Amino acid sequence: MSNSADNKEPPHKKRRTSPSPSPPDSSWSPLSSLPDEMILSCLARVSRLDQAALSLVSKSYRYLMASPELYKTRSELGCVENCFYVWLVTSPDLTPRWFILRRGETLNRLSPIPSLSSQPPEASSVVVMDWGIYVIGGFIKETTRTSDVWLLDCRSHTWRQVPSMGVARACAAVGVVNGKIYVFGGCLDPDSSNWAEVFDPKTQTWESLPPMPDRIKRDQYIHDSVVVRGDKIYAVDGIDRTYCYSPSEGKWGRGNDAPTNGNKRDWCVIDGLIFCIAHSGNVYWCEPDQLECEPEGMYWRKVKGLVSLKKRLSSSRLVHFDGKIEALWESYKITIGRDKKLIDLLPGTRLSNSGSNVLLLWDVIEENHLEIWCAEISLERRQGHEIWGNIISLERRQGGEVWGNIEWSNAVMTVDHFLDRSKVLYSASVTL
Repeated sequence: MSNSADNKEPPHKKRRTSPSPSPPDSSWSPLSSLPDEMILSCLARVSRLDQAALSLVSKSYRYLMASPELYKTRSELGCVENCFYVWLVTSPDLTPRWFILRRGETLNRLSPIPSLSSQPPEASSVVVMDWGIYVIGGFIKETTRTSDVWLLDCRSHTWRQVPSMGVARACAAVGVVNGKIYVFGGCLDPDSSNWAEVFDPKTQTWESLPPMPDRIKRDQYIHDSVVVRGDKIYAVDGIDRTYCYSPSEGKWGRGNDAPTNGNKRDWCVIDGLIFCIAHSGNVYWCEPDQLECEPEGMYWRKVKGLVSLKKRLSSSRLVHFDGKIEALWESYKITIGRDKKLIDLLPGTRLSNSGSNVLLLWDVIEENHLEIWCAEISLERRQGHEIWGNIISLERRQGGEVWGNIEWSNAVMTVDHFLDRSKVLYSASVTL
């Protein structure tokens, strides 16, 4: 190309002030003549649903949709959205697949995104950090644990493997504090010095945490439920007891016991309160300071206003537990005189947060097909005082009540000619 005066940039045209975010082989687009800052500012205001369609227009658009610069610009402009992802197993193909919830004007549906056939079909732990979802450990065979870790980049829906853990794990508890991922348990040897590890994404390295003291050792099996409060991580063991780790102090501690009168799962913190789901179909909440050790245990209260959902939630069997845990229960229930199956004791509904709202997933059998339903619940805390028989009860109820309002509810997937009930292995909300 010649360097003649005719090819020089006109003096009135604004020069680019930052490196172009477009790839070298990008094709022409209507925005290509604009300054980079203006391009990013325009695209940052486009909804994630429209961005997915826009990425099909050209390579340059597709590159921009996945660029770190766009993610940063959306955050700075306050244009981020809560994107809801579901990891699901349905028959007849029992390979776990990932979906994203596409929100429409009148109907919301689950749409498939790229998945990995190499991901463990059972007992992985999943955690969200920034724009990505980490899938940690799990059973690659019926009883073989793995130390593999995979990362789903939710900006581009692409996968990559990250450094493996020091030990193989399944059914571990996972939480994020100060930009690092902490993993507890799930390994064969509960006395191992690697019982807990921490991953630093900046250095891409794993380090072992100090061993847990004998006086607070817990069961080898723990829930996937974990709560982060301040700089402490609280995990729940197999009989609803909690323990915690403080990264700033490098110390383990004992949390409060969590008597539930029935198993609860999917603990999460929304606007400073802890929420979870029970097998009865009720959504419960409690104050976060009750995680600290108290002789009375944690006090759970029902979220009111959701009576219309309770029957369907309690009859759902959208549960996840591996075959080994089910076999252990079958041998254990004989010694305690119980005859119920594990599937009838665990909550069959999945609960997750989406910003300040709750998202619930459950299944419904309709003749020869199965429907997976989703509902979004907004929350309202109403202050008030209730009179009870003693001082402790009065103090614990002075926080008022939490009411739920159903914003929308519809079937997000239909499975025809299904052979067995489906499993939601995990659901998560990512801010993009």
